[in-house]
Amino acid sequence: MSTPAAEHAVGRRDADGVAARARGLTKAYGSGETTVLALDSVDVNIARGRFTAVMGPSGSGKSTLMHCLAGLDTVSAGQVCL
Repeated sequence: MSTPAAEHAVGRRDADGVAARARGLTKAYGSGETTVLALDSVDVNIARGRFTAVMGPSGSGKSTLMHCLAGLDTVSAGQVCL
């Protein structure tokens, strides 16, 4: 009997110790000349069982990153895996 794809993906994620992963995460606000990139092709792994701090100056995209990772905001491009 084969393992369902969803179970296999979860097992692989558990094996590498990553609780959340983002690849090529981009979040753009506005369009045309007024486009603002809050996130520009961000790659990040959040380790399982660890505390992780996201640090940077005001307006650098910290809250946007957390909102996108949590699924509270949509991304313009990229992938988030929980």
